[in-house]
Amino acid sequence: MKISIIMCVKNSMPYIVASIKSFEKQSYKNKELIIIRSKSEDTTDQYLNNINKKNIKIYNYEGQIYKALNYGIKKAGGNIIGILHSDDVFFDKNVLSNITNIFKKNKKIDFVYSNILYSERNNLKNVKRIWKNIDINNKHELPPHTGSFVHKKIYNKLKYNTKYKISSDTEFLIKIKNLKLKIYYFKNYTVIMRIGGISTNFKGFIRKVFEDMIIFREKKLGNILYLKKIFYKLGQIFYKKNIIFSKYHGNLNNLSKIKIVNIKKIEETHGKIISALNLAFISYNSKFGLQSAYNFFWPDGIFSKTISKEKKIAGRIFFTKYLKYINKKPKKFNQIYIVGNINKTSEEWLNKNILQKFIFHSLKFGNISEIISSYKKTNYKKNSLIILTIPTPKQEILANYIKSKDKNVTIICIGGSINILSGFEKRTPELLNKLNLEWFWRLRFDTIRRTTRLIETSYLFLKMLILNNNKIH
Repeated sequence: MKISIIMCVKNSMPYIVASIKSFEKQSYKNKELIIIRSKSEDTTDQYLNNINKKNIKIYNYEGQIYKALNYGIKKAGGNIIGILHSDDVFFDKNVLSNITNIFKKNKKIDFVYSNILYSERNNLKNVKRIWKNIDINNKHELPPHTGSFVHKKIYNKLKYNTKYKISSDTEFLIKIKNLKLKIYYFKNYTVIMRIGGISTNFKGFIRKVFEDMIIFREKKLGNILYLKKIFYKLGQIFYKKNIIFSKYHGNLNNLSKIKIVNIKKIEETHGKIISALNLAFISYNSKFGLQSAYNFFWPDGIFSKTISKEKKIAGRIFFTKYLKYINKKPKKFNQIYIVGNINKTSEEWLNKNILQKFIFHSLKFGNISEIISSYKKTNYKKNSLIILTIPTPKQEILANYIKSKDKNVTIICIGGSINILSGFEKRTPELLNKLNLEWFWRLRFDTIRRTTRLIETSYLFLKMLILNNNKIH
């Protein structure tokens, strides 16, 4: 018996890495993951482009989520179909095995539902809500959508209603109950949902309440039953959260956590993108989705403390340490490229301090589209190093673009640090360094651009805190 899992994907980094890994870790072998992908603005597409597994099938589809689900179900080849959102994970390795065994033992079963957990967005082990003790004989109680598994013959009769943007699953589950199917309640946990997704953030919740009420009226269930449903869900917060977690959950947690560079193990960054974890990156990541599965970071600036407890290190100091690694024998990289716009003073400094010959690529000044168009694709040798010297977020967006074209390169986003090392820009006085005011000193140079960026990043950072949508942890 084959089981198909449908996953709709758009702007899903970094959590999709753990979601897909939880599918791959399933002990049941006869399975497939159907990914319905809409074009993303973050690094999701780049990540998916590097997946090459027979039981993971990726289809491009531009349309709202329920149209995408219907499309995915058509593509599914399994007897049983389940839904896993791109930021959620299966609770343990045996979920699909347990579900298929239920269907195998009783051929008449049409629908299986189960318990699920809701976790903090950046920590799967921090459970905020438990959905269990579900009695669907009560008119107001519905099973969780993710955590339900349906025989494909039922999907041949029912489709998701695409007139709803967020609540078609509510209507679908009411229809399932009304069909008087053979239903089985699996009283174990099958899925951990991260809070903060489309249906659990504040804006999404308000829309869901509005659409749910329309559905309850259309199905002649009424507003009183809907209020009962709301109060039932509120009760889920108070269940005892004595969940036993394992190494499996720790490993999934680590997949979406940031990786901090260990100077003593810097070889771990080979084939990766190395960036500063600072106000600019944290703020722009909330806007552009800069973080990718390839990222390593060094903590830079006081705002890195909101994410990492590691001691902060200025970009110029980190690059000095990284140069020692570059210059070690035998040589670490077959070719080195400096990509950006370098003044003569900085170019001379690089010639003196990088022992290996490098190739210099200048870039057009302008927005990121113009920069990428001016970037000339080179057939890089395997194990090449690219040093990017343009400001955040342009250098990280370009790094992700380069990485999507060539997996064999290592990229370090060093921004303007070389200008300070070369003496082109004056170094910050030690007192200002101790007071964490290096940013203030640097406003003396390239004042308009840096002041504009400071205002923008501060606004984005505050917005991120208010909306609680920080994806970096």
